[in-house]
Amino acid sequence: MSGSEMQAKFARLVALGTEDYLIRYANKGLYNRALKDMEKGVSVQYAFTENAVVCTLSDGTVCTLTDSIESFTCSCPSDKICKHVLIGILDYPHVAGGGAEAASVDPGHAKEPETLASASAKAELSAAPEPPTLDFGWLTETEMGALVSSFPAARVEEAAFRLRYIEELDVREGSLLVVQMKRSGVEVAFTDTPEVDRALCAVPGADGEMYKLEALLRYRASKGLDDSDELAAKLSRVEFPPETLEEFRDSIGELLRNGLARLPHSFADRFELLAIAARSSGLPNLEREARGIHGELELFFARHVRFSTRVLLSRLSRVSLMLDALEREIGPARRAQLAGRFRGKYYTVPRLDLYALGAEPWETRSGYRGITYYFYCGEDGGLYTYSQARPAYYEGSEFNFSRHYRERSPWKPDLSMKDASSSMLSFRAVKVSGEGRLSAGGSPALTLPERPGVESFGFGNLRAASFAELASEPVRVGLFGGLPRRFKLLRAAAIESSVYDRASQTLKFTVVDAAGDRLELILPYHADWSTAINRLESGRGLPSGDEFHIFASIGEEGVYPISFLQGNRLLNLKLDG
Repeated sequence: MSGSEMQAKFARLVALGTEDYLIRYANKGLYNRALKDMEKGVSVQYAFTENAVVCTLSDGTVCTLTDSIESFTCSCPSDKICKHVLIGILDYPHVAGGGAEAASVDPGHAKEPETLASASAKAELSAAPEPPTLDFGWLTETEMGALVSSFPAARVEEAAFRLRYIEELDVREGSLLVVQMKRSGVEVAFTDTPEVDRALCAVPGADGEMYKLEALLRYRASKGLDDSDELAAKLSRVEFPPETLEEFRDSIGELLRNGLARLPHSFADRFELLAIAARSSGLPNLEREARGIHGELELFFARHVRFSTRVLLSRLSRVSLMLDALEREIGPARRAQLAGRFRGKYYTVPRLDLYALGAEPWETRSGYRGITYYFYCGEDGGLYTYSQARPAYYEGSEFNFSRHYRERSPWKPDLSMKDASSSMLSFRAVKVSGEGRLSAGGSPALTLPERPGVESFGFGNLRAASFAELASEPVRVGLFGGLPRRFKLLRAAAIESSVYDRASQTLKFTVVDAAGDRLELILPYHADWSTAINRLESGRGLPSGDEFHIFASIGEEGVYPISFLQGNRLLNLKLDG
């Protein structure tokens, strides 16, 4: 490369050097200091070599610049971009505008004093005369795998997770393509160099890298591109030995051919070994099913009352369908979904506004106890949960529902979980799992904006207009699961009756909606919430008069109410005793 070629390349850099461009690479203060030094008369002599331009400032500082603002050296102590680099870029139009070759400018030539305004005007000329032709097409034309290849897979996965949240973009194109994410208040500026990690973001460190990826994915999505399959191929590549699937098929086939009565007891151990093989092959869903089959066979050989032929056949059917699907060309995204995850991952969401819907205590047959808190996000129409849980089968271990319900929340010391269950929560930088579980970890900022009444808040598809809608609503059953537990916000006009059924040990409410349809609600008895049930049976504290809402879970056996909501009031049926 000759000196004249270097001069042309440097002129392009100078043309790119708008105020916005230079401030993003440096900062506002440094940019203003450079202008002030130029106002005081600091001048530059330029000498072009094959690969660089040597800028000698009149104060004795020497900078060596190239055709990239990221590549420079300076004789000053700073190891980062400094005001001398900015002066070297800003002063060039003044020097080159004299018509002589920049390299032959007399270093002793003194410039007349300039005002700050004239220096600023001179700086603006750096892009005005002949703006370079820039091409940002690489942001949409390059394959996704190549764009994100320099980033860790976990960071890419977290950026992709954020796409489920709505974000308004403001895109401006000049010397940089600037993507402003209005809700998070962050701007990312992409250069015309096809490298995402060279984008500019004021947020430092790993968070800044995350915003660069998020801005890239959102920009591509705004252009109508769907990168889900390419991202799944990079993040959740499912490669498994064919012999693992073949072993599953052989074992299931042998079990079905011989029948349970002719199986040796040792046959159950085969599925334990298959579970180990599935784990080694990165197939957690298959591992869980294999362990489930092993458990059912152990119950059968022990002649245990809990053994169920229906459950065993259901598991065998799910595994057979899963094996068929995994062997087909269904795309990396669906293949990853079939393979499943070994454990849930949590991702940082910049902003999350949640409307609390209530809290529900529970106890499992395996000896775990806990309380689950439910929240609705109007932005993505999703239901979020936070659970307090622990095993209660150890000696001396207990879980007191009332005490845990009233303890302080993990996000704000002066907020109890009872109050959180009936508030509006506005989080910043909170960790959330792909299944909508809130984490107690991290250091999220939490504010409590005014909570709108339940009647005026937009709940989307969560709210059922009438009881008749429940019967007509289609239920989505997963390919490898049973009937899912659904949650609905039901609108009711009145409670017609509340009766305790001693035979089934349940409190039953009959509620009526505006259309006159009736619905039975079931509240099973438990000693820990007996006080609440006695109060509800007598009708104390129940909504009266105007319309109210019921947040309930819907299962195969019936509708189970969790909370009653009316205006800003919320009653957690089992906990507010």
